[in-house]
Amino acid sequence: MTPNGRYRESIPELVDFHLKHGVRGFFVLGTTGEGVKLSKDERAEVAETAVEYVGSRGLVIIHAGAADLSTTKWLVSHASRIGADAVAAIAPFYYRYDVESLVSFYQELAKTSSIPLLVYNNPERQGYVIPVEGLLKILESLGPGSGLKDSSGDPAALLQLQNNLGATHFLAAGSDKLMAYAFMIGYRAHVSAIASVCPELASSLYKAVKDGDVAEAFKIQAKLNRVNSVLKKTGPDLAAYRYALKLRGVDLGGPIPPTRKLSAGEMEFVEGFLRAEGLV
Repeated sequence: MTPNGRYRESIPELVDFHLKHGVRGFFVLGTTGEGVKLSKDERAEVAETAVEYVGSRGLVIIHAGAADLSTTKWLVSHASRIGADAVAAIAPFYYRYDVESLVSFYQELAKTSSIPLLVYNNPERQGYVIPVEGLLKILESLGPGSGLKDSSGDPAALLQLQNNLGATHFLAAGSDKLMAYAFMIGYRAHVSAIASVCPELASSLYKAVKDGDVAEAFKIQAKLNRVNSVLKKTGPDLAAYRYALKLRGVDLGGPIPPTRKLSAGEMEFVEGFLRAEGLV
């Protein structure tokens, strides 16, 4: 959100910043984008603007997850209508759901989508763990061409999912501390919070893996981990990411309310750290 409360005005600048640094796709309205804080109409506006502006320059996946089925179905249908490449939905949150309920949930979403549907597994945000066997059951019920973004942070789960589904489904990892590992075991994409601020770290890490330079990949991973650790622990959830991006030249405004902005001391700390890392 820009300082005057508009969304459309800031998206082109953000997209251009990432494309310039090697980003190949966008996961719009996810956790770092604070999508679930927005109204249905606001989310639709952001999605439309992103799809239109990115065009053919990158993959666009719209996150449509919500706590209730009807809103999620509307957002999934909307993403299909506006020409997104795929649509994702986090497992329904607040209540805990068993695998049979989740199979039914994603089957209902699939009926409203004309584009590939991705299951988004994020135990920290949805509030419960979906076992790997459950994820396999959900994805198998959706069939080939569907996909998964897994932010469990469990390396064993990532490997099992890749071994079982990598040849038939689109798989993306989502835990930044496992970015190098995920690429090394064959994941096609990584949806990254830290890449929202430092896309060049993510793209250079990906290149190092592709070039077979394991030592360089883990050197970049270590720097990525340092930056992510500082931004995660400074201030309220995601506020430091917004401020760090502003320091790097893209001002999206502060976090979406009710999250507060960083204090003066927190801003000074983040800026000093990023300068020491050579990022501003």
